[in-house]
Amino acid sequence: MASKISFGRHVKNARLDRGLSIADVAGRVGVSVGCIYLWEADRTRPRDENLVALCKALKLSVAATREMAAA
Repeated sequence: MASKISFGRHVKNARLDRGLSIADVAGRVGVSVGCIYLWEADRTRPRDENLVALCKALKLSVAATREMAAA
């Protein structure tokens, strides 16, 4: 049975698929590089306003990504 992808892996895959660096995404979201690293490592979750900005930067569904972040 395939395991469910984590929030961090989802974000990292989206970033890599779009050819963006962590610094690129951090600049677009308005957070530090460290924040993006921690989100991708599943160590922390973004606040709602940052989650929306992250989804916009990575062209992800806000609803689906919010659901992953809550899991």
